[in-house]
Amino acid sequence: MNTKKLLGYAVAIIMLALPIVFSGCKVGKEDPFLTFKSRKARVCGTWTVTNLRSEIVRKQNNVSTETKTTVEGDTWKQVISILGTDSVRTLNGKITKEPNQNEGSYFFYFDGNGKATMTYKYEYEEDLSGEDDDVSTVRQIKVTEEMTGTWNFLDGIDEYKDKERLAFVIEDQKTTTYEYESITSDDDEGGIALPRLISTNVVNDRYSNGEMSTVYAIVELRSKEMKFHQNINRFYLRNDNGNGESYTDVGFEELTLTPRQ
Repeated sequence: MNTKKLLGYAVAIIMLALPIVFSGCKVGKEDPFLTFKSRKARVCGTWTVTNLRSEIVRKQNNVSTETKTTVEGDTWKQVISILGTDSVRTLNGKITKEPNQNEGSYFFYFDGNGKATMTYKYEYEEDLSGEDDDVSTVRQIKVTEEMTGTWNFLDGIDEYKDKERLAFVIEDQKTTTYEYESITSDDDEGGIALPRLISTNVVNDRYSNGEMSTVYAIVELRSKEMKFHQNINRFYLRNDNGNGESYTDVGFEELTLTPRQ
């Protein structure tokens, strides 16, 4: 058999084997067909959230409130509506940047040993002044959310394939909220009022391993981009000496992440 025929057979065998060898590469709907990096290797690292779209309806005490949150780059926006009424509250803000930092502080870190962290810092302002007020009151809110825990892929079940979902098992969760207020009057002659800290609220929760987790479906997993989708359907109930609180949340969240510089 001549060399040309041998080469032709070799190429044909390689082409037939490729779909088998790389059948595990494309798992999510938008995954690359061909990649030489494992799914774990593609996840590991620090990822900045460049886009977020979240829509959640909370039902509490027979009142349904819809909260839509979007992040586009460093821009943060939230629209809160009481369903069935004309009540709409729009909050415009930004993802916080630390000094000498080019990217906003909304990022995930996944390491090769299964450790995971999430940091989410944003701020927004509300003008609380009335149309006829002689005094202008602006409220500024700064929020930092931090989570630490572990991560792992989930096995296939129902319509999901193996490693198509990622579980972030939360062990510690901390939310810090700073509230500032700036007040100026018509008599200030253009003077700038410095924000005054009026309240600080810190909520810190610790969970036993496996008690609290967030599961993301991996829509796309590439070395340069990841896309997550999360269906939200949760029930909360708290009872303290006869004073109870309960609500349900239903909705979704979509995230696009790129490697942090």
